[in-house]
Amino acid sequence: MEGKMKTLTIAILSLAIMISFALPLTSYAAEPSQVAADHLSKVKYYEDKAAEQGAIIAEHQKMKADYKKQYYINEKLTPSARMKEMEDYCDAIISSAQKLKTEFLEFAKWHKMRAAELKGQ
Repeated sequence: MEGKMKTLTIAILSLAIMISFALPLTSYAAEPSQVAADHLSKVKYYEDKAAEQGAIIAEHQKMKADYKKQYYINEKLTPSARMKEMEDYCDAIISSAQKLKTEFLEFAKWHKMRAAELKGQ
């Protein structure tokens, strides 16, 4: 009995594999025009995200530039090392934000390219 079950199981699996090869490998859930529109909405989304990073960059560049004017009292109360810590803090945030901004713009560019391809351009 065990041998017949094993043979039946192998036959069923073989049939399932053959059927899977007979089916088309690609199926489309949406029309190309809808997919292109989705890509264009992603362009806007990533451009907006890049703009947010631009605002963070500008905020920390200003903070870095204004810090000494706002908070420096004298070398004893506001030592140079504290000023350097603030600059390093801002520089790290600016660097990270610039990297994210670049990545977001690259994503937008890629989605724009895919939309154009789908529209036949």
